[in-house]
Amino acid sequence: MKKYLTYIIAGTLAFTGCDAFLDLEPQSILTEDNAYNDADDWNQNLTSAYGSLQNVFIGKYTITLGEFGTDEVEPFDLSWAAYTELLTYTFNAQHAFFDNHYRECYGGIKRANVVIDMPKDAVDEADYNSMVMQARFLRAIFYFDLVKMYGGVPLWLKSSIDRDNIMIGRSSVDEVYKVIEEDMKAALGLPESWPNAEDKGRATSLAAKAFLARIYLQWGKPDLALQYCRELEGKFHLYEDYADIFDPNNKNQEYENIFEIQSMHSGAWGQEGSIQHSYWGPRNVGGPTNFGGWGGFGPTQYLYDSYDDNDKRKEAFFFTEFNGVPQTPPSTKKFFDEVYGNQIEDDQLNFTLIRYADVLLMRAEALNSIGDQTDEKYTCLNQVRRRAGLADITAADNLSQEEFADAVLEERLHELCCEHLRRFDLIRFGKLKEAVYAATDGEVEIKDYHVLYPIPESAMNANDAITENNPGY
Repeated sequence: MKKYLTYIIAGTLAFTGCDAFLDLEPQSILTEDNAYNDADDWNQNLTSAYGSLQNVFIGKYTITLGEFGTDEVEPFDLSWAAYTELLTYTFNAQHAFFDNHYRECYGGIKRANVVIDMPKDAVDEADYNSMVMQARFLRAIFYFDLVKMYGGVPLWLKSSIDRDNIMIGRSSVDEVYKVIEEDMKAALGLPESWPNAEDKGRATSLAAKAFLARIYLQWGKPDLALQYCRELEGKFHLYEDYADIFDPNNKNQEYENIFEIQSMHSGAWGQEGSIQHSYWGPRNVGGPTNFGGWGGFGPTQYLYDSYDDNDKRKEAFFFTEFNGVPQTPPSTKKFFDEVYGNQIEDDQLNFTLIRYADVLLMRAEALNSIGDQTDEKYTCLNQVRRRAGLADITAADNLSQEEFADAVLEERLHELCCEHLRRFDLIRFGKLKEAVYAATDGEVEIKDYHVLYPIPESAMNANDAITENNPGY
């Protein structure tokens, strides 16, 4: 078979100037003698694109960007300015976490583009179609995270490092969403589930439907979100026991959890293990060697106190003490590995990027947004509430459309806390300022422009085609 040499550069726009970027030497291990020859070679690059999910969603820095500056999570290591700036909305375009996130997203896009641009005769037709659909699924996820964080961003849709494909300006928010929509719809051709154990964790058509629902809601298209939520009915279920959602023994069971980012204990720091237990674990109990965390961040007391005492999640999701050490504020049980949690940044926890409880709440939200007058939105909301041991909310409660939206938002907080969704939920519902003000007794001042983070200064310096940052920065 003809050899296809693809140069995979190590940097992205965020770290290099225009000319320097184009002059970089190839940093891949590939050479003309060992270039992509077969499906296994191409699949290695697809696997590296999947690996970028770890960096974007459970990386040391990126993990905080959907959590800090809300009412549900706060940093405890206030000596680190990078944390306090996110907490208090005093950050600027030079903040290192934005630079890292932006770079990691485009790193994933770069890897996905290589597979999407694969020559059709490089592998057999079935492999080609499957790998391209998976790569488009991944590219959609990376661009979705970028557009939520920064608004319009450059659309880098080719693997070529030609100047015309690299040095491009920001597309509009709608233009970015249209690419995300097209890519995720392409993934609807994937199987609903992968039969072989070694393929678990790959994108599926059901995961694509769940993400389309999330994408359309954030884009302001609830009618389209509803369509895909309904298509998932009967495909997934709610665990009876909350611990089962996050138990590493239930990895990739596809019962409630729809798509999971893969991690596995590696026996060494900095490889395939997850960092989640180390950063979210109980504090002041001896560090990771005693199943504790670094104490970097965790749930707010405000979050814990917002639960009804009869809500089963109040006990299921939080430690108020651990091994006799009080946890004030409580730490979360969601990211706790009782087997490998004492290994520094090397636990076996997958991160569930989307699960069925989320879909049910999105469905209720979408129905309410379009003014649906049936009981369907109550049915969806109450499936989540009943598992928590809470009373149903029904039409007899005579909630207005706005009051029902508030009930959904509160349910999302209590069900999905610490799962990297709160900031974007609050923005979507128009409640970011209100929620943070209530949680901080008005001590944190949020401006209207804070619904977007700034494009990293390093990215702007690297690309002359990006001429303006977001308003306020």
